[in-house]
Amino acid sequence: MQVNNVETLFQKTLQKSDLTAKQQAVLSVSLNLFAAQGFDRTSTSEIAQAAGVSEGTVFKQFKTKDGILRAIIDPVLDQVIPMAATEFMTEIDAAKITDFESFLSYVLEDRMTFALENQQQIKVFAQEILRQPSLIQALLNKVQTLVTSKVGDIFRNFQASGQLVDWPVSQIARYIVGTIVSYVLPQILFQLDTNFDVKQASHDAAKFLARGLAPEK
Repeated sequence: MQVNNVETLFQKTLQKSDLTAKQQAVLSVSLNLFAAQGFDRTSTSEIAQAAGVSEGTVFKQFKTKDGILRAIIDPVLDQVIPMAATEFMTEIDAAKITDFESFLSYVLEDRMTFALENQQQIKVFAQEILRQPSLIQALLNKVQTLVTSKVGDIFRNFQASGQLVDWPVSQIARYIVGTIVSYVLPQILFQLDTNFDVKQASHDAAKFLARGLAPEK
C-alpha cells in the first residue's frame, strides 16, 4: 500500500511553478517550519535563515507571513490534493476489490495511514482552517469534485451489484470522508491516543459504514 508524501508532492508543484529558486526555497522551508513549530511560533527571520535568503527577499515576494502561508495553501488545494487523489485511484484500480466492505477497509486504512504519516503538514492546513473557516468549503468542493469524477464509477458498480445503497455519489462520499476525518483529525490536532491502531480502526469503521450504506431489503 503506497503512502504519498505531502512534502514530496508539494516540491513537485514548486518545480513546475514560475517561482524562482529562492522563492521555492522560502515556501519549502516555511512548510517544514510551520509543521514543526507552528505558524505563530515561526518568524520570518527564521524562514529567511533556513532558506538561505535575506529577510527582504522574503517580504519582497510574499509581503507577510500570512502571504507565505497562502502561497503554500493555494497549491495544496489546487495541485497537491488532486495529485494525491490520482495516485490513490491508481492504487484502487490495481487492487481490483469486488467486495464493498473490503473496499471500504482498504480505502479507510490507506487514507488514515496517509493522514497520520503526513500529520505535521496536514496540521498546518487544519490549523489554518480554524483561522479561516471559508477554507473548509473550498476543501469540501475540491474533495467532492475529485470523488465524483474519480470514484463515481466504482460506487455505481457496487450499486449495480446490490452492495451499495442507491444514493448520489457525493452523499456516499460525504459519509466516508466524514468517518475518516472523525478518526484522524483528533489524532493530528491533539494526539489523544498514543496507541491508535489504524488497521483496527479502519476495520471497525468499514463494518459500520458497510451496514449503514447497504441497500434496504
